[in-house]
Amino acid sequence: MAERSLGRTLWTLVLALLNATLILLALCLWLGWSLFSTVEHITEDVAEITGTIRPLRAEVRDLTSQIGETRSNLAALREGGADLQLCSALETQLASAEARVAELTDTLKGIENDLYPAIEQAAGTAFGNLGSAFATTLLEAVGLGPDSALVTE
Repeated sequence: MAERSLGRTLWTLVLALLNATLILLALCLWLGWSLFSTVEHITEDVAEITGTIRPLRAEVRDLTSQIGETRSNLAALREGGADLQLCSALETQLASAEARVAELTDTLKGIENDLYPAIEQAAGTAFGNLGSAFATTLLEAVGLGPDSALVTE
């Protein structure tokens, strides 16, 4: 075996360290890319879900305000001496519409209450504590955090 010089041994050690560093850098980049890809998919899923829930919230809010306006118009008709049978029939229809709006509101609340923990758990499983914090921040940003309330009136 040939004798090696100290310079050549140090050069070989530097090349080995550089090689190991590049391999670790490539591994970190791949893991980061994978992480951000998963985050992107979760974000798209949350955006799709909120894209369907937000219009329903707005629709329930609009229906509630329309029912209130119709109730006030019906009261004005009664005071004006309109047909009592017609007013009673309209009032029955309004009561059924209010019941349906209340049912829709409860359904939306149930979906939101089930959605928040499911997304937080999925992100937490995927990314650990960092994922839970990310899920909480993301859901609060899109208005589905645990403190966001559905407008019922």
